[in-house]
Amino acid sequence: MKNSKYLMLFTILLAVFVVPSSISGTAIALPFIAQELGKEASTLQWVVNAFNLFFASFTLIWGAMADKFGAKKCLLLGVFVYVLGSLLSIIAWDLLLLDIARALAGIGGASVFASGASLLIRNFEEKERAKAFAFFGTTAGLGITFGPTISGLLIDIFANTFIGDMLISYRAIFAFHFIILALVLLLGPALPKDSSNELSKNPFDILGAFLFVVSLFSFMAFITSLAYFDNQTLIALIIFVVCGGLFIRQQKSFHTKGLPPLLDLEVLKNKRFFGFSLVTVIAGFSFVVLLTYFPSFLQAVWGFSASSSGLFMLALTTPMLFCPLLVAKMLNSGWDTKKLALMMSLLMSFGLTILAVILYFLPMQWQILLVMLLLFITGVGMGLHAGGIDNLALSSVDSAKAGLAAGVLNSCRLGSETIGVALYGALLFFFVSISTSFLGISVGDINAIVSGNTTDITEGTKSYLYAFCATLAILGVLCLALSAYVWRLLKQKQ
Repeated sequence: MKNSKYLMLFTILLAVFVVPSSISGTAIALPFIAQELGKEASTLQWVVNAFNLFFASFTLIWGAMADKFGAKKCLLLGVFVYVLGSLLSIIAWDLLLLDIARALAGIGGASVFASGASLLIRNFEEKERAKAFAFFGTTAGLGITFGPTISGLLIDIFANTFIGDMLISYRAIFAFHFIILALVLLLGPALPKDSSNELSKNPFDILGAFLFVVSLFSFMAFITSLAYFDNQTLIALIIFVVCGGLFIRQQKSFHTKGLPPLLDLEVLKNKRFFGFSLVTVIAGFSFVVLLTYFPSFLQAVWGFSASSSGLFMLALTTPMLFCPLLVAKMLNSGWDTKKLALMMSLLMSFGLTILAVILYFLPMQWQILLVMLLLFITGVGMGLHAGGIDNLALSSVDSAKAGLAAGVLNSCRLGSETIGVALYGALLFFFVSISTSFLGISVGDINAIVSGNTTDITEGTKSYLYAFCATLAILGVLCLALSAYVWRLLKQKQ
């Protein structure tokens, strides 16, 4: 690689590190955000949901925009949006503004992955490209692994630091993102210019992009409001059905006319591809849920500090550092792909399910080592999935459709992560509501319990523990059912 390519790769990897570290690290801050900005559960949940939703929605859109308008322009625009979102997150004085800021960050983060990958594909030859994408994947794994740890340390370091009347605390996390991404913008000239010969001549599907975002947003709004079903829940469901139906119809129309659709759903007719894609759904409902919300459990029930929670989460995230390389060796040595996909699925599913049982039934003094083991097992399943499932899924379709299949696979992955986190929030709120009625806790304390702020509510900790374990158990059983379906799909002949 030439020096200019090294600098380009370094610039992209800086941005790549921030996105997964933001996803895995922000959850550490939720109890602290609740203490300062409010404990309204539905609004607090969107601190996580807003980023995940817009990250999932716009990855597909930024990919199409990079092809149409240029990867460099889209990457720098996305990083600028992320910088703006980080700045707003620092100064946010209420939960609503913080939710909006996190949505902006999610939009920008989607550009980093979609446009960054596009730049690597266009500017590296085959052998160099493999190395570049290895760095890309390793950096993303590092972000996931050390995001909670870095965030926890930053919170504890700045726990009692003020700038004027503003407590730094969790804001240090967003300041960290702001500084790194500002550096990426300064290094922007190192990125190669977009060649007009490489840009797509096809029109950008604005209507499809709009329908896709609205469909995913309304479905997420429907899930998050299920615990307290009302008119808004019904409206969200209607919007999802209408917009989702229109989106599918429009994408099929593009396919029929021979135009490249935003999301080619025809590849889902391939049973092997569909089966491998469902493994990403299991990952979203298990690993990502634990990554997002287990730190709150550690702080609320076990009384861990932010930094201790971040260090404990290494049990879950460390496998991301070595399992992607391990699964490559397993595939090269001739492992049966069906059994490998089932193993990934079951490691994550059983890890989540047994974790719920142990946390609820065993005394705390027996829990810590077993919990660390189960987190590690779930992380191994995720690490194997992260390193192998793209290869398995895309290898099962015609090479001419690999690009469209990659779009569908990433939509399954990111959409399931978004929906899994939202479903966790809805189930937790539902079970907390039930348990508080039996324990005699006022409705006014429910939001504090859901946000993990149970320090001053003795029975609230019991309610939170019950709700947390019940939620994990349901998600675990759902993942086990999906694992059985994955096996059934992969056993079938095409």
